[in-house]
Amino acid sequence: MPKIVTPLNDALLKSLKPKEKAYTKTDGNGLRILVKPNGTKLWEYEYTSPTLKKRRKTSFGNYPQTKLNIAREKRDSYINLIRSCIDPLEEKQTFKQEVKEQQEIKENTFEKVALEWHKNYQKEVTENYHAKLERALELYIFPFIGSKPITEVTRKDIISILQTLKDKGLIETANRTFMILNKIYMYAVTVEKTPHNITADIDKKVLLGKQEKVHYPTFTKTKDIKGLLLSIDDYQGEISTRYAMKILPYLFVRSFNIRNMMWSEIDFKTNEWIIPANKMKTKKVFILPLPHQVVLLLKELKEENFQSEFVFPSPRSNIRGISDNTLISAIRRMGYTKDEFVPHSFRSVFSTIAYENINSHGYSSEVIEALLAHQESNKVKEAYNRAIYKKPMKELIQWYADYLDGVKIDNN
Repeated sequence: MPKIVTPLNDALLKSLKPKEKAYTKTDGNGLRILVKPNGTKLWEYEYTSPTLKKRRKTSFGNYPQTKLNIAREKRDSYINLIRSCIDPLEEKQTFKQEVKEQQEIKENTFEKVALEWHKNYQKEVTENYHAKLERALELYIFPFIGSKPITEVTRKDIISILQTLKDKGLIETANRTFMILNKIYMYAVTVEKTPHNITADIDKKVLLGKQEKVHYPTFTKTKDIKGLLLSIDDYQGEISTRYAMKILPYLFVRSFNIRNMMWSEIDFKTNEWIIPANKMKTKKVFILPLPHQVVLLLKELKEENFQSEFVFPSPRSNIRGISDNTLISAIRRMGYTKDEFVPHSFRSVFSTIAYENINSHGYSSEVIEALLAHQESNKVKEAYNRAIYKKPMKELIQWYADYLDGVKIDNN
């Protein structure tokens, strides 16, 4: 005959004293109390797994924190699962995993995932562009969907963001915002934060229309260029801005580069500006030869001793360069509107003059593009060009600087 088990009761449980070795008292149907030498009383449940076909053991907590009736209820619920061919421990682990996944979904807000992408994307772009991406996220995206779990963001949410920008006439901004959203979702799908890139289901052309290529305003006529150069010479603003505006026409680099030029990047022995890769759109170190006009201006400025690592420190703080708005404001104070001239326009002026005068200066389009730091699609050719164009680049940029000086004194 099978051994008859006498069920436990509270009086018995309370009377159980610790011994030198751990021992158990059985309640029946796999439930027992384990009394440890330190006096702890632990509920144990042992069963045969219906899936693994082996004995398994789990705990229901300590007594008296887990009362006898609660331990029995847990045992009975486990027995019901086993009768349904479900292993209780496997079911418990599955439940924990589901809870964990649901919690991760809630924690993976769009803003959190977007910031992860933004951090990883830093190595792919310049510091300036990376900062612009951050501002775009904060201005146009996070206020609307930042707090939502990324899996709960809908196409309707995305369309609403883009439509709002379109209604304000910010078509170019809407296109850039769509590009950012697409990159974020590509990253999110790759790292399995969301199952699908929902931007792939949005027809941007239908929503925003055909994207028009933006052309920066510029001057191509000699009289206009002369007027601008003379206006720069007459500009009476803050000294950093004055010298930045005097040098920019000769070097025609992007606004970010001139504003963040550092003394450590200037080699006065070779008269070169060595711009680090992290400041370049091409993500490659760029060595720009300096015409003698620029060298003289830099030496003049250095005598001012701003005690800053920046060549053109901000008047508010010498630990950073002047802002883009500072250059734009200077041009506006000279009387030019945003539709007439912007800091980037100096690049267009150089490109136009250099190409129109190829027969005069004698340098090829490859040298012109090299001075503009435009990336060659052919990597082998690019490396070859960088090696052989150093001398022609120096000669062409000096030709251009002399050309600008000639324009200023031209009386025609």
